Amino acid sequence: MTGSWLEARGAMKRGAVALALGLVGVALPAAAQSTPVPGLYYGDWYEEKNRDEDAKPRELTLINYFFTRLSMTNEVGDPAGLRGVALGPIGSPTGSAVSVEPGRSAYFIEQRWIPVIEYSPFFVDGLASFRAQFEVDFLWGRSANTIGQNEGGGFNADQVNIQTKNVNVAIYPTRAPAQLTLLVGTQPVYDTYFDPTRTPLSDIIRTGYKLAFLGSDATGLSVFSSYKGHARLSLMPLGSAQADRAARNDPRLKYIWLAMADYAYPVRPNTNVGVSAWYLRDSTKGDAYAFEGLVKSGPSSVGLPGFVGTARFPIERPTGDVFWLGAHFNHNIDFRLGRFGASGFVMYNGGQYRSDTPDTSVLDTLDISGLSANLELMYQWGRGPADLVTLEGMFTTGDDNLADERYTSAFTLNQYGLPGAVWFNHKMLILFPFTGTVNNYTGAVTDISNQGYGLRAGIASAAWDVIPNKLNLKVATGIATSGATPEPWTGSEVRRGRYVGTEVNAELRYHLRYLMTAGVHAGYLFRGSFYDGSPTVRSDPFAVFTTFTWYAF
Repeated sequence: MTGSWLEARGAMKRGAVALALGLVGVALPAAAQSTPVPGLYYGDWYEEKNRDEDAKPRELTLINYFFTRLSMTNEVGDPAGLRGVALGPIGSPTGSAVSVEPGRSAYFIEQRWIPVIEYSPFFVDGLASFRAQFEVDFLWGRSANTIGQNEGGGFNADQVNIQTKNVNVAIYPTRAPAQLTLLVGTQPVYDTYFDPTRTPLSDIIRTGYKLAFLGSDATGLSVFSSYKGHARLSLMPLGSAQADRAARNDPRLKYIWLAMADYAYPVRPNTNVGVSAWYLRDSTKGDAYAFEGLVKSGPSSVGLPGFVGTARFPIERPTGDVFWLGAHFNHNIDFRLGRFGASGFVMYNGGQYRSDTPDTSVLDTLDISGLSANLELMYQWGRGPADLVTLEGMFTTGDDNLADERYTSAFTLNQYGLPGAVWFNHKMLILFPFTGTVNNYTGAVTDISNQGYGLRAGIASAAWDVIPNKLNLKVATGIATSGATPEPWTGSEVRRGRYVGTEVNAELRYHLRYLMTAGVHAGYLFRGSFYDGSPTVRSDPFAVFTTFTWYAF
């Protein structure tokens, strides 16, 4: 096999790894391939050297992603509410109601399989690619002989459990994807400016807003360009409802629309500075669903906050607008220009919702005004990319009265999704949810608003390739407090403090073969005064996970 073909194959594998890595987590990124479009580059590839004995570039590519996790923990959540899925912050009385009590522990095994298909036929001459991605998730031993997502691991199995992740067409008008890409259909939607179908996951989670505000899938239209700088325009209908069908005999669909505009400019090699402006319009009056028929979405939802860790607002049938204005930077995040890397952002969110209920007994209007900021510093102390020391801080303003007409903390797309934002580049296992997951996504803080009370968090980690590219050890610690004093827990008069807790953890990963990894992960959270008076968090949370991951293509 020639050196050129090995190089091309290596590029294909790197792109495939980027795609597969993004599949880890709950509705998490499908970062994708950086391989050339065969129709456009086939001539150059063939003429570069005599390749009569080499395989031709494939029109059809299949990537298989398999992941399984064994969990042993005293964080006990109820998976019945979302048909096999447990989500939400520790101590929440609603949602999955994750409790931590002395003498009570749980173990479970979860499994995920995701096939990713890309088809780039030669006859389109580099003009387009089709992609489809599906997902099969379940807990071992739960449910069989039925139909439904996130279940089917029981005796006999025989369950229909196929979830649509992404089905889209990428159109390249200039036949150069880096210059211009039109992405049409169901696609990954993130708060970064990069095209998720052609960008490594490591870039996605350290650029833009790191999935802290938006990290999921949606159907719509996006335009990406890296011709001069990096630009993204997106228009997505996030939900719909027939909000006035019964009351006003109006069967028209009312929508939740999200429009996004982002631009980043390379001020110097490997250093980018960007700005963002997003706008959300919600006309569904609280009748759209985050989980169809079960959990409604939007600021009036009584069920959603318990699953995703957002604030709960006392407003009925709201319509309104939210906007986000932000700036971000990243420097040398892949360490190509030295040992030091950094990234961060500042984001302001504002807007207003208005109640459509005449003479409402709760809020007529809800004004939104919140500020968020993040900074991550990285130092590559050894020879490989896994020899790394990091220091990161996350800040969001807090609200000490969630019942009044003014909300002063972060407003994320967790208000509309299950989940809709999944900041996971935090290196924590309990303080923030462990990234490697399928059906269980729980932690002390699951939304950067921290249930509306705000967040001040600091995280430090150190990693060492004990055996280069084979055995990696990482240790980390993190501490978090709220920005405002939380209200007492339901049924309790005990005054709560702001200190959420401090986590210490360690992770050991062994690469069995190329793209096949086994890991052991353990963490302990010293809970703080934030849980004083909680009827369900009466012990320090701990967890031990074993994972097995294999990317095959």
